[in-house]
Amino acid sequence: MPFRRSLTFAVVATAICSSGALAQSIAGKVTDAQSGQPIAGARVSVGTGAQGAISRSDGTYRLPVAAGTYVIRVASLGYAPVTDTVIVSGSGASRDYALNRGTQTLDASVVTGTRVSDRTVANAPVPVDVLTSAEIKQTGATETNQILQMLAPSFNFPRPTISDGTDHIRPATLRGLGPDQVLVLVNGKRRHTTALVNVNGTVGRGSTGADLNAIPAASIERIEILRDGAAAQYGSDAIAGVINIILKSDPVSDVGVQVGSSYTKPDDYPLDGHLTDGDVTSVDASTGMNLSGAGFWHVTGQYNNRGSTNRAYGDPRAQYFAGDPRNNDPALKNQVHFRQGDAHVNDVGGVLNAALPTFSNGMQVYAFGIGGRREGQGTGNWRQPLNDNTVRSIFPDGFLPEINSTINDYSGTVGVKGKVSGWNHDLSTVYGHNDFRFDITNTNNATLGNASPTEFYAGKLKFGELTANLDIVRPFDISSFSGPLNVAFGAEARRDMYGIEAGEPDSYRDGGFKVLDGPRIGAQPAPGAQVFPGFQPSDAGDHNRTNVAGYLDLESNVLRALLLGAAVRTEHYSDFGNQTTFKGTGRLEVARGIALRGAIQTGFRAPSLGQEFFSSTATVFLNLNNVLQAVESRAFPATSPVAKALGAEPLKPEKSVNASVGVALTPLSNVTLTADYYNIKIDDRIILSGNFTGAAMTNFLAQQGF
Repeated sequence: MPFRRSLTFAVVATAICSSGALAQSIAGKVTDAQSGQPIAGARVSVGTGAQGAISRSDGTYRLPVAAGTYVIRVASLGYAPVTDTVIVSGSGASRDYALNRGTQTLDASVVTGTRVSDRTVANAPVPVDVLTSAEIKQTGATETNQILQMLAPSFNFPRPTISDGTDHIRPATLRGLGPDQVLVLVNGKRRHTTALVNVNGTVGRGSTGADLNAIPAASIERIEILRDGAAAQYGSDAIAGVINIILKSDPVSDVGVQVGSSYTKPDDYPLDGHLTDGDVTSVDASTGMNLSGAGFWHVTGQYNNRGSTNRAYGDPRAQYFAGDPRNNDPALKNQVHFRQGDAHVNDVGGVLNAALPTFSNGMQVYAFGIGGRREGQGTGNWRQPLNDNTVRSIFPDGFLPEINSTINDYSGTVGVKGKVSGWNHDLSTVYGHNDFRFDITNTNNATLGNASPTEFYAGKLKFGELTANLDIVRPFDISSFSGPLNVAFGAEARRDMYGIEAGEPDSYRDGGFKVLDGPRIGAQPAPGAQVFPGFQPSDAGDHNRTNVAGYLDLESNVLRALLLGAAVRTEHYSDFGNQTTFKGTGRLEVARGIALRGAIQTGFRAPSLGQEFFSSTATVFLNLNNVLQAVESRAFPATSPVAKALGAEPLKPEKSVNASVGVALTPLSNVTLTADYYNIKIDDRIILSGNFTGAAMTNFLAQQGF
């Protein structure tokens, strides 16, 4: 239903705008004067910079304007800027610019963290990183998370192993905070998070973050990283900062193929031979076309196959019952039973980024969509033949259970933007969806005895997010200010939807059988599929919430050397009530080439629906009495009766105060340096508790009627 609404909006927007004639535009190409090569990321702006465009990877740009005379400024990192006067008639104007390498412009233009179009990395009041298309291509990486890890020091992308679903959607962090404390945008629009809650002992335990690898790396034009809190500007989740991914829009056709493998021999590896794993095959293709009146379309397809890796050593433990001669068999001792490393994943994804030609009333309809499917396989811990949870008639030599994932992730955005009476406006709607299906193979449910299946459907997680935005921006000339006062305000409405589907009964039920043989015959084995018991009917359900928000954002050079900014945002959640945040920024150029900058802001992050309602049973291995033992662990929502009995309280929004101060220096004509200090304080931080174990806890719950 939400996607149908998005389509309806697109039809209405097209009908409103289709009655006008095409508007004029200034179009052309920006190149290096010495080499003739195209310059990507150059800022082409009009007058004070309130209106502008950024050149694409082939150097082309397109700037929609009405008929008239304009002062055009072209600037790019490492090049001397160019100023030009362009007269636009009824047929538009064409201007190519060849920039000379120089010292006047040393930083890249940015659109994240500000609503002023001529802001750059060095003159911004807060730290922003810009990863250009050339830098992205030079990494040679095939995954978006890998690209960010290689190019952005503040970004961390750990690679967990034996961590259930987290092996398949790996969380990433910014500035050392949680995966769900960074807001991800695509073309400036909010990106949905995943349905997966990370519940194992990994970075981001208890969080739900966005899956950056669901965005094909081949579709990315550039990435901007705001390393500063921005909840007052963008809303919930922006405590650590914002990652804004800009999609390609150029008319260039490109095909890429990468094939590789890892050949490794650790110095202390006790086994013969070497490790050949981590196979990677990546194929991508993209093409696009410019349309008249600043319109365009660009499509990208990408296929990635990442083979599993294994850095497990031999298992020296006795695998069979005491006295079994196989425990002393040299051929069976010290075998590699575990798989520790990257999961095997197959990714296929596609991206469409497009805009219709601008109409004579200044309006333009745009749309972009991202869709993909991932199939993966990770493993759990090795189940020994002597384990109570091993059905030895099925797996006489033990087994390594496998978690197979099928992940569907897609999003679509449609919008209309333009200019009315000097006000730039952007009205859009976004729907994003992620679902995660669990299929468990090479396993058994010991309580089903010798008739246990070895494959189980364990259930599905799903999340959807529908967002509508209206953003309005206009600069005002204030006689007492050195520069125009940029006024931005807007509103947002969002609906989140989260659900859990139960697995097949055999994946979670207790079939009644006890341990069938061995010294512990008659003992109680763990019910459910080993490594990942299915979601139970008591876990299943659908949940939703809504929120509405409004914001005001002001920014101006009140003096030639002093930039000030302020923002306020208020939001109302159907389950948490009202939240209001503030932000103040400033930049002072104390001398030529020396500027001080800083910001202070309050922030918040509403608990995700997954954090509110996720519940499951999982097999975890705990060190009990100095022995690593398999334990069935139950995760409860904070509002469940069991959690309340243990002292849990309903979740509250995380609240933060973020202060930063920095310096931007240009000590030499061809060197720019920035350094920033930040301090973030977070109250009511949401985490997953530790495991409650032991007879005292069991007895206490029994006394409470559980």
